[in-house]
Amino acid sequence: MAEKDSLDQRIRDGLLLDNYGALLTGKQRMACAMILLQDLSLSEAAETLGVSRQGVHDLITRAREHMEGYESSFGLIARRQQTDKMEQMLEENRERLPEDFYTTFKKILEA
Repeated sequence: MAEKDSLDQRIRDGLLLDNYGALLTGKQRMACAMILLQDLSLSEAAETLGVSRQGVHDLITRAREHMEGYESSFGLIARRQQTDKMEQMLEENRERLPEDFYTTFKKILEA
């Protein structure tokens, strides 16, 4: 169970970083890239950034808090997940839908 939670958190971190990483400070963005994407240790990231391990941990923690706040405000990830779910439902029901409805709805989802 903990392994799944860890994987879910890594996926969530990646989505947050993809969507909101540009809104972080340069140091937060670098720390997140090293820890969350490159899978470096806190010590390796600390050496590269010229801060302590605790400093890197604090950068990551603040960055996550900021990105979660942005997601609460903008909802880009949630909106994308809803769109993906609607697209999946559209595909599952394609045979039952009129072709013009399917085509139009598909274009709307892709916009």
